Amino acid sequence: MSDLLTRDSGMAGHDASATADNFFTGSIVTGKGSHDPYVSGFAFIAWVKIPTWLPDGEEFKALSQKNFKAFSGLADIDMETAGITAGFTSNQTHYATKTGEKPSEFTLRYQAHSGSVLQKKYDAWVSGVRDPKTGIATYPKEFGLEYHSDNHTGALLYVVTRPDADNFGGNNIEHASLWTHVMPKRIALNHFNFEQGSSEVNDNEQPFAGYLNFGQAVDQFAKKYIASKVYPFISENNFSNISTYTGS
Repeated sequence: MSDLLTRDSGMAGHDASATADNFFTGSIVTGKGSHDPYVSGFAFIAWVKIPTWLPDGEEFKALSQKNFKAFSGLADIDMETAGITAGFTSNQTHYATKTGEKPSEFTLRYQAHSGSVLQKKYDAWVSGVRDPKTGIATYPKEFGLEYHSDNHTGALLYVVTRPDADNFGGNNIEHASLWTHVMPKRIALNHFNFEQGSSEVNDNEQPFAGYLNFGQAVDQFAKKYIASKVYPFISENNFSNISTYTGS
């Protein structure tokens, strides 16, 4: 595997060469030799690892993966340069100095439900790492574990696909990133505030700290891992769970 940042050959793509006369020539080129535009709006998350002491861990993973409305936190990484001046005009010639920092935080947005179904899982995770009243970590004593980041962090796989979202055998993944050393950062209370005459359905946002990993190795892992984690889709024509609603 190359040390250069590359996409795995199993990711989304189309066999068309730029050396052929099939790219922009003053009009939109279509047909087999053209490339489709990237279409956003299709993505999944999957928890690869969560703390072993988190109550009802499998239920938490299912709830958060299915009740997933938005992911934010990815940002461009720019290489920085520095200029050397010369001559009476001080014209600059630039040289590479360093690469900008990778993102270290992301946010998941989800539907808030009556009973704080998902939020109470995040509350337990955050308070286990730092109790809001005492400021100490409570999970080591309660569950007989060593206090160590590996015991209170998780790993999250984020995958963006083409519109054929569940067609993982068809090289449909546009982007994959694996976030490691992940911790939630918020006990959400703000949505419980009250204002007379205001009744709303709320989304909640959960910010996380984490370390971003991407590249060919992550691409290969994502293609193998995500297919079995995505819930099944039931098409309009194939109403296979009709008995759930009809009782027949």
